[in-house]
Amino acid sequence: MIDLARRIRSLAIRLITDPARRSRRWQRAERQRQRRGEPHRVHYFHQVDDPYSRLAAQALGALLDRYDIVLEIHPVADAAAIAIHEPRLWRQWAEADAAAIAPFWRCDGQPLTLSPQAEPADAEQLQRAQALLCTPRAPRDWAPLAVALGDALARGDGAALATLVHQHAAADADATAARLADGARLRHRLGHYLGGMFHYGGEWYWGLDRLHYLEARLDQLGARRADAAPGPSAELVLPPPPAPVPGRRLTLEFFPSLRSPYTQLAYTRIADLCTRYPIDLVLRPVLPMMMRGVKADRRKTTYILQDTRREAERLGIDFGNAWDPFGEPIRRAYSLFPWARDQGRGFAYLQSYSQAVWAERVNAWNLDGLRHIVERAGLDWSGALASLDHRDWEPEMEANVQAMIAAGSWGVPSFRLPGSTGLPDFTLWGQDRIWRLEVEIARRLAVPER
Repeated sequence: MIDLARRIRSLAIRLITDPARRSRRWQRAERQRQRRGEPHRVHYFHQVDDPYSRLAAQALGALLDRYDIVLEIHPVADAAAIAIHEPRLWRQWAEADAAAIAPFWRCDGQPLTLSPQAEPADAEQLQRAQALLCTPRAPRDWAPLAVALGDALARGDGAALATLVHQHAAADADATAARLADGARLRHRLGHYLGGMFHYGGEWYWGLDRLHYLEARLDQLGARRADAAPGPSAELVLPPPPAPVPGRRLTLEFFPSLRSPYTQLAYTRIADLCTRYPIDLVLRPVLPMMMRGVKADRRKTTYILQDTRREAERLGIDFGNAWDPFGEPIRRAYSLFPWARDQGRGFAYLQSYSQAVWAERVNAWNLDGLRHIVERAGLDWSGALASLDHRDWEPEMEANVQAMIAAGSWGVPSFRLPGSTGLPDFTLWGQDRIWRLEVEIARRLAVPER
């Protein structure tokens, strides 16, 4: 029965990530749009106290300038609770992460702004801001108001908020509650759970990080305006790396999980970083979140798998031909990790395993499948058998989880640069933050030891 459930999950993963199914979904949406004579309709879901929404809203004007679209804006009150592990930690992480990336984003050449928010927004001020955003307005008028309200809330600036309330009409309490509820229901029906999200024709695009996928699709459909400015609505502009201090080295802690689809996208690029920079890599694998008692929401799982597939295609990384190793296959795999690390092949082993289960449909519970993984990592199978299925690794994995949480993250892949030379610890979460990790590595290598 367990094996049957694993087979069903694996088949579901392959179907969800099938690019042919995605293509058919897009074609069906476009046929329906044309048959109904509708415009290109983009839905945007905005949470006024969400830092990712505050960044995304700054790109709305540029998006409207570039594309012949109808932008429907849906205010939402918060993220869907079932999809967010530890809401307090999520808020703290979102603020820290958005602050780490905001300085590198530009819209039409202009830097984005993000006022820091140390505390959650005051409840009364939050309600007043939501009432302003729930009043019907043209998107071009709504977007700058949303940005101004988000900044005022983040600063706790009651005077600025009062000025905005005085200048703009606000919905009453009942109308505000109704519109927020409508936004949440539509978001749920369409299949998501966060603010700062774009939806078009059956596919989701998360904030600035995924806006380029939406724009590429609109370009393909011929929706770009003839007089549009060239380039994307929002783009990353990275600084040239400073000159490193000779002899300077950094330690990088890498928290992967063998069941994480996003982690599959990280191995090659982390190996590349370790080749190009003087880094001592410390591997700190953790159990998957579901094996740590965190419930999975179907909408979240579906979005993550579909998003991983399109990211994998962009990066040229194999993904989607999956065999789900949930449960005992993961424990069996981790029983070999300390031994593989002692042989100097810990990274190669984790990468080989991830490649096998996420891209090659290798049954990693079967000894033949596991042997393929082990030997491809440059390890001896007879040596592996001597360590197979012991549980000595469990305390280390639990310590890794606690260290990851203490660093401010709880998901994978996460990365931590321990503090040195007077600099604090620096933690990032997500394969789509490896660019930011590289910026920080280059910056720290240029700081002399003290």
